[in-house]
Amino acid sequence: MKKRSISMRSGALALGIVIVVAGAGGAAAARLITGDDIAKETITGRNVADDTLGKSKLKDNVLDGITGPQGPEGPQGPQGPKGDPATYTGANWTIVHRNVIGNGDADLQAGPAGAPYGIGALMLRTGSAEDKASFGNEVDFAGDRLDGIDTLSYWAYTTGENNARYAENNISLNLEIDPTGTATGGPNYSSLVYVPVAAPDNAWTKQDASTADRWFLTGAAATASGCTQAAYCTLAEVQSYYANATIYTVQLTKGRDYAFSGAADGLQINDDVYDFEPFGVSKTTVAAQH
Repeated sequence: MKKRSISMRSGALALGIVIVVAGAGGAAAARLITGDDIAKETITGRNVADDTLGKSKLKDNVLDGITGPQGPEGPQGPQGPKGDPATYTGANWTIVHRNVIGNGDADLQAGPAGAPYGIGALMLRTGSAEDKASFGNEVDFAGDRLDGIDTLSYWAYTTGENNARYAENNISLNLEIDPTGTATGGPNYSSLVYVPVAAPDNAWTKQDASTADRWFLTGAAATASGCTQAAYCTLAEVQSYYANATIYTVQLTKGRDYAFSGAADGLQINDDVYDFEPFGVSKTTVAAQH
C-alpha cells in the first residue's frame, strides 16, 4: 500500500493517530502514534480538516503572540448628551499687574500635596528681594466697608528653603483701602498688610488674621494711626481708628523682601471661602464645608 505523506511545522501540533496493523492469525493490533514517531515538517495544515482542532488540543502557550486579521469595524454608538457651555470661574481673580515688580510671578496650578481645598492652589514666586508678586480681586470687594469684616484667614504653604532665608518668609494678605472712605479729607489710599507668622517647613499652615496683632498700614495712614511695620495693630484697631474705611482690592502678595516659592489656598472672608484651583477661583461658604 502506498503511504500518504503528511507534514507539519515543528512543535506546533501533537496528533494522536491510531494505526491498525494486521498481525498473525488475523488479529488486529492498535498502537498510538505520537509526535516522536512523525518526522519534523511532514504534517501541514492541508492535512488537517478545518475546525477539527480546538485550543484545548494545542500545547500550552503555542498561540501566544499570534493574532488574526482585524475584524470589521462595529456600528457607531449613540451620541452622548450635549455638555454645558464652558464658563469662567471667579473671573475677577487675577494677577494684579500694577503691583508686580521684577520676577514676581503668580499662577493657579494643581498641588502642592494636601491642599486644604480641592486639588490646586495659588502659586506665588519671587526670585530676589527686588521682586514682588500679587494675585487678587480688584472688582468684587470695591466699596465694601472695612468694618464689615470680622473673619480673615487663609492657608499658606512654605518650604525649608524659604524659612532658611527668614522665619516669617511667607505669603501676606493685602487689603488696599481708602482709610477715610466717603468722609472728606484724606488719606485716601493705604495698603493694609497682614504679616504672616512663622510656619513649619513643607506644610500647609492656616494663617488666622482675624484677631492677630500683625497688621500695618502704609503711607500717611500708618503715620496717623501708629499702625506701622515697627508697631503692628489688630484688624479691630485699624477698623476703630478708620471707622469709615472702604476697600479697593483684596490681594495675596509676596515681596519685596526675600526670594520665595510657595502657595496659598482657602482664603476666608467672613463666611465666604475662596478655593484656588487650576482653572479658576470658586466661592463657597463655611457652612457648605461641613
